[in-house]
Order: sequence, then C-alpha cells, then structure tokens
Amino acid sequence: MSDSEAMGWALQAATTAVGQDGSPEQDGGGRVERAGSAAVEALLSCEARPAWRLQMPGVPDPMRNARHEVRAAAQAVLGQLELIGLAWASWDPATRTEMLEQLEESCRQLDEQAQRFTGDAA
Repeated sequence: MSDSEAMGWALQAATTAVGQDGSPEQDGGGRVERAGSAAVEALLSCEARPAWRLQMPGVPDPMRNARHEVRAAAQAVLGQLELIGLAWASWDPATRTEMLEQLEESCRQLDEQAQRFTGDAA
C-alpha cells in the first residue's frame, strides 16, 4: 500500500467518524474532507514523480532530504486522521475544534513540502 492509499483509508475512517457524530459544530466533516483530500492530492503529486522512488544504495540521491520532509509531513497528517477516526466520539467540542485546526495546519505543511519537492524534482 502506498503512502497516499494509507492516507485515503484514514481519511475515509475519519470522515465517517465525524459524520456519525451528528453534531453540526464547525462543519467538522467538511473540514476533515477538504483538508484530507488536499493532503492526499499533494502526496499523490509527489508519488507520481520519478524522483519519489528511492535510489540504489551507494548512489547519490539529491532528493533524499526533500522526500523525507514530504514523508514526515504526510505521517503527521496520517496520524491525525487516524486519531480522529478512533477518538472523535469521545472528545468534547473544544478538543474537536483544536484537532481540526491542527489537522488543517498539518495539511498546509504537507502541501508546502510537496510543492517544494515537485519543484525540486522538475
């Protein structure tokens, strides 16, 4: 399973968890869907580049650091989506709002890293 596929699964679970709650606060489901979809799209744009694939051992890899930065940002988003999918129902409104804000910020960071990677890989 690719990183983007794992993120897509986590996004579905998080969106379902938020949607099952039924509370209208802050359009939680829409926020999760928008942020998560943008994150998946950003990661897919990186995975589509030949530079995304790891180089052979011993061969210089000029994209190593940029690829690492994208993956680190993607893991943060993935973890937040998984946490939302697991714990949403047990959180109070303030915690939910804080988590949505953190997710949106992490998705912005992933998008920035992905843009940097795809620009460097071009």
